Amino acid sequence: MQKDWSNQPMAIRHFVLVCVAFELLALAGMGFGFGDDIRRLMLALGGFWPDLLRGAMPIYPGQPIAMFATSAFLHGGLLHLFMNMVGLMWIGPIVTERLGERAFWPLAGLCALGSGFGFVMLSQSSMPMVGASGVLFGFLGIVAAWSFLDRLRRRESLRPLIEQALVFAALNIALALLSGVIAWQAHLGGLLAGMLCGLLTWNARAPLRRV
Repeated sequence: MQKDWSNQPMAIRHFVLVCVAFELLALAGMGFGFGDDIRRLMLALGGFWPDLLRGAMPIYPGQPIAMFATSAFLHGGLLHLFMNMVGLMWIGPIVTERLGERAFWPLAGLCALGSGFGFVMLSQSSMPMVGASGVLFGFLGIVAAWSFLDRLRRRESLRPLIEQALVFAALNIALALLSGVIAWQAHLGGLLAGMLCGLLTWNARAPLRRV
C-alpha cells in the first residue's frame, strides 16, 4: 500500500491538511508572540472536554456534540500530529480501497464517536483530549476485523493476527506507562468502534489481499 502523498485518497488528504492547518496556526501564534494563547483557545473551543457530557456548561451551543469532531483535528504538538498523520496515511487507503473514498468520512465520524465515549466512560479525568488517534485506532479495528473474517473464510490460521494484536497491545501499554499522557481510553473506544464497523462492512467489495 502506497503511503506517499501523491497516492493518498482525496478524503485523507483533506483530513490531513485540516489537521496540519490547525497545528500551523498554533505554531504561528507562538512565532508572533502570543505564546500558547492560540493553542489554548483552540483547545477550549475544540478539545474534547469530558465534563461537558457530565453536566458542565459549554462555551457555545452544541459544543458537547461538536467536540467529537473538532477534537480529532487538533493535536498537542508536531510529534503528536506527525505520528497520527503517518499512521492514517498508512491504514486509511486500505479502508478506502475496499469500501470506496466516500466511506472515509462516515467511518471516521463513527470511530471518533467511539473514541470520545470510550474516554468519557473509562476515564475520570477532567482534562481535555485531542488528536486523530481515535480515528486511527478505529481504522486499525476495521482492518483487523476484516482480516479476522477473511482468514476464517479461507480457513487460515488466526495465529498471525493474535500475535500482532498482542504486540500492538504491549506497545500501547508501554507507551501509556512511559508517557502518562496517552488517552488509552480513547484509543480503546475508537478501536472497538472500528471493529464493529469492520464486522458490519465485511461483505462489501473484495477481501483484503494476502500479506
